[in-house]
Amino acid sequence: MPITEQPVIEGWKGVCVAVGLGSPPKRGVCALLLTGAVAYALKFPRSAFRPDGTMRPSRLTSRAADATDRHFLLTPLAVGAAVYLFT
Repeated sequence: MPITEQPVIEGWKGVCVAVGLGSPPKRGVCALLLTGAVAYALKFPRSAFRPDGTMRPSRLTSRAADATDRHFLLTPLAVGAAVYLFT
């Protein structure tokens, strides 16, 4: 039985390929989901949440008195798009 060589992982791109994130769309979705989970856990941005912890509606979709311009999903979408475009 011949001995095969182990593949060598070099750099951050090699690590991404090894864990299944070899294409920009996969990396972008992963970054979006991870950023969304962290932002939701930290309630970031604070202006997107009510004091009781529920999310405020966006001014684009609602005419509610407490509607906000800073929607919760804006940060994860921006990070996901940046990772997709620049990696």
